[in-house]
Amino acid sequence: MAKIDRRDFLKIGAATTATAACPTFIDAMELQLGGKDFHQIRTFHARQRKPYLCTMCSYFDGGFTYAEAGEVLKTEGNPDHIATRGKFCSKGLASFFGASDPDRILNPLKRVGERGAGKWQEITWEEAIKEVAAKVSANLDNVDSIYLNEGGFKDGGAIRFMNTIGSHSIIRSRLPSIGTAPKQIALEQVTGAKFMLPDLEHTKYVLNFGANILETAMPLAQRLTDGIVNNRLKLVTLDVRMSNTAGRSDEWLPVFPGSDGIIALAMANIIMQKGLADTSFISNWINYSAEDLAKDLEQFTPEMAEKASGIAAKTIINIAVEFAKSKPATIFSHNGLSWHKNGISSEKACLLLAMITGNIDNEGGICLPRQFNVAEPQPAPKSTEGITKTLNYSFPFEVNDGKRKVQILFNHMSNPVYSAPAASVWREILQDEKLIPYIVDFSPFMSETSELADLILPDVVDVERDNVASSPTALWPWLTMTIPNIEPLGKAQDVRMSMKQIVEAIDPTGEKGMKQYWTFTSTKQWVKDEIKATPDTDKKTYKRLKSKGVWPNYGKIDSTDRKILDKKGKAVLAKYDTYKETGFNTPSKKMEFQTPYWVANPRHQNLNPTEFILTTFKVAYQTLSMTSNLKYIAEMYHSNPMWINKNIAKELGIRDNSLVRVTTEVGHMVTKAFLTQGIHPQVVGISTSVGRSSYGRVAQANPNAHTQFTKRGKEDPDIDDNLWWRDAGTNPNDIIPLALDPESGIQTWNDTVVTISIAEPDDKYGDIQVDNAKHFAIYKTLINS
Repeated sequence: MAKIDRRDFLKIGAATTATAACPTFIDAMELQLGGKDFHQIRTFHARQRKPYLCTMCSYFDGGFTYAEAGEVLKTEGNPDHIATRGKFCSKGLASFFGASDPDRILNPLKRVGERGAGKWQEITWEEAIKEVAAKVSANLDNVDSIYLNEGGFKDGGAIRFMNTIGSHSIIRSRLPSIGTAPKQIALEQVTGAKFMLPDLEHTKYVLNFGANILETAMPLAQRLTDGIVNNRLKLVTLDVRMSNTAGRSDEWLPVFPGSDGIIALAMANIIMQKGLADTSFISNWINYSAEDLAKDLEQFTPEMAEKASGIAAKTIINIAVEFAKSKPATIFSHNGLSWHKNGISSEKACLLLAMITGNIDNEGGICLPRQFNVAEPQPAPKSTEGITKTLNYSFPFEVNDGKRKVQILFNHMSNPVYSAPAASVWREILQDEKLIPYIVDFSPFMSETSELADLILPDVVDVERDNVASSPTALWPWLTMTIPNIEPLGKAQDVRMSMKQIVEAIDPTGEKGMKQYWTFTSTKQWVKDEIKATPDTDKKTYKRLKSKGVWPNYGKIDSTDRKILDKKGKAVLAKYDTYKETGFNTPSKKMEFQTPYWVANPRHQNLNPTEFILTTFKVAYQTLSMTSNLKYIAEMYHSNPMWINKNIAKELGIRDNSLVRVTTEVGHMVTKAFLTQGIHPQVVGISTSVGRSSYGRVAQANPNAHTQFTKRGKEDPDIDDNLWWRDAGTNPNDIIPLALDPESGIQTWNDTVVTISIAEPDDKYGDIQVDNAKHFAIYKTLINS
């Protein structure tokens, strides 16, 4: 063994220190931004990487999947993506587990017992397609009796099928693109665009109205974090609940539900009266003179806003002045604002703050959308939908009343028996074969709605689906695609191929004019045709997407400040003031603002001591009804106790984690109480996405909940042995009555009034009792008012 003296030792130590200090000498995987993955034991055995477009939400984050031996083992964000920048949220990171879910439906299933009895027979695709085609053909003379309930974040094969056969009967559980109906309508009326992006990375001040950015909007959360770290921005959040975003804000204002609009108008009044408005922008780009606007805003005083919201007038004045003096500043709003009656006017009031301060499409302001408008493969059938999309909330009531005559109902990416208001009414109506004789569902998993279908044609899951999309989540437009890294499990089949086969069975020769719209040979070809038809793409776009996962490739991330750098190492700069080229997409080419107004919800006035306003909310680990079967995130979040103000709970004799009754006009449910100071005293909150009665063993927190069609004859130790929790949460939707905003048609989720009481002696956790007759009575009152 060689001897080492003190001098040699010091030389080695110095060299080691230099290597550690200089990143050029070391390239550990942990320090890389991503883009590679390896076998856990065979360190240098690279896994196969392919582009991945996550469709767990409408932000459409771009990333990669990594596969080995025919199984996807990892997903991650694409470090070269201008919006994702190497990051994924927890849902995106766990999304690949759906492909290997042992409770997945792998073959077409035909009901053989009574509807909802859970008795199924596996049939071939040929048998399934033949049956559906025969049903559709028999009803083409009355084509509007063929319905589609669509829940996808992006239109695809199911919508194209309805357009092909000429049916106008499309209803939706959500609108495509980002944002609720009130937000999209407000923005479109004022600016001509359906979305505006806050430039959080470059702003100095953020007014956040009811948006939980840090949990539910990953690209925006990254830019907000960048702005906090690099730009020292101030974040002020108005929310009834201390969400993660509110908790990390510089100021949290626990507003009374639905009062955001009057606060925004009072702030706008202050800005105008104190001479802090950008009168040049107003005169040039708003169809309202500064003088007239100031006069019309005078009625909205800080004292009026204080009375409605509970926020001190002095605080409202201070924030208004801070916002106006901070250059630049921006606003953002979401469900906490929109899911109330008169949500459109409240959204416009918040937007007005950016308008009168000139923070529109400027650096650090709120910007017009930059995205590619992904086109349908050509030729495409004429759309049968009107400009205004029809939301599905009142559908079961209208079927019951005979206003909608349904022969066939297709259900795609929607689970209304679980996720709709008055969910128990959906359950009752879908179970009635006289009202809806035939139901086809495309779910890969046995959902609460799938259980009531006559035929299930299992769709592929996210990581198995050829796809391409764009979303306005960056200041530069981008396209992202999925190239599946694995084959679909079992005999699952993409809905586009299923619809293609149905059309070909209906119109085998093409003489009915349907087959011409379904000439693509595969879903890969469909995506190529989409890209080809999309404006501003070129012949190399698909090839570059296939290689890089995103197009255009604007540069590389600077790991020090997370900015995008071009080939010369310079920051890639966004283009601002785009409206100055051609004006806004409105008739006047200006922002078009109507006379401001705000109306209090009369039901919310004078609540008695046991009455509260229920807010439902999303969390970081779940997305609607799509993720509760993903074990790793279900393990982190599976129980949703009711948030209640700690001081109020003590007055009512409610202890932390004790059972409580939540009662509405139609029934009650029993859940657990979570006592906290982080919620408004007149509000209780229950999160969505858990409380499942179906969707597999993980979703139900029951390893013994095997079913006839999903048990595959092999054990799954990760479920059998490691599913340690038995609390699957509760779902309040059965007892939430229909309450539609007449202007936008949206369910006013955050206006529901509930009574809270200590549970009765015989009550059990998870109990739900509901009277559908009361649901129907409320609907009658609603349509007659």
